[in-house]
Amino acid sequence: MEISRIKWFAMLSVLYLGMMGAGTCGQKALEQIDAAKDVIEDAREVNAPEYAPDEFRSAEESLLLAREQYDGYLFRRAEDSALIAESQGRQALEIALSQKSRVDEDERRRREEEEAARLAYNVSSLFADTVAEPSLEEEAKMALHDIHFGFDSFEISEAAKNVLALDAEWLSEHSSIKVEVEGHTDDRGTDEYNLALGAKRAKTAYDHLIKLGVDPSRVRTISYGESVPLDPGASEEAWAKNRRVHFAVIH
Repeated sequence: MEISRIKWFAMLSVLYLGMMGAGTCGQKALEQIDAAKDVIEDAREVNAPEYAPDEFRSAEESLLLAREQYDGYLFRRAEDSALIAESQGRQALEIALSQKSRVDEDERRRREEEEAARLAYNVSSLFADTVAEPSLEEEAKMALHDIHFGFDSFEISEAAKNVLALDAEWLSEHSSIKVEVEGHTDDRGTDEYNLALGAKRAKTAYDHLIKLGVDPSRVRTISYGESVPLDPGASEEAWAKNRRVHFAVIH
């Protein structure tokens, strides 16, 4: 009877230790699955599905396998699969970060080039007969400023009148300089309508300059409608920038 009790106790001990071992393995597998999941989510946030599609897909497949093995109580296999998933996820993350850095740098350079082009455009007409001397170009860039208009309007605001007064004063001090008054619009409306609206804006600004004492022989007008936007975006901010009259310096 005593021997039977000893055997029964031994069997219970082995069962208990087995359960404890399985519990420990299960916990380790679960922790590794969570670690792999976190790395894969980090990779997703930096657009790894686009920048590192093969590596990211492999990481997701390994993680899915780990979860299936865990659900089937194959804890050691689940832990190994999760380790592989984490490694693949980190590889996808590194590739995506590298690619994203290149894309960000390209975007920064593009914006710098657009800004340089915008500043250059501020001092020369698209159809200038002869560009002014470099020194005058730089001075004109600082002195002659665009004016802006409300939506579907060619009425000059009080703020725009103040700008035109400064432009007229500068032109009076540089009597050898001629300007082309360019009318621009945003891209809402037909091409024909926007060309007409741009012409009205240019004519209104022209008339105000003449009223302020600028010699009419030194000023001409042209409309570009929506064809030369400062900001190609489709937002209120972009449209507001494009509803303008620009003054290009020519001889």
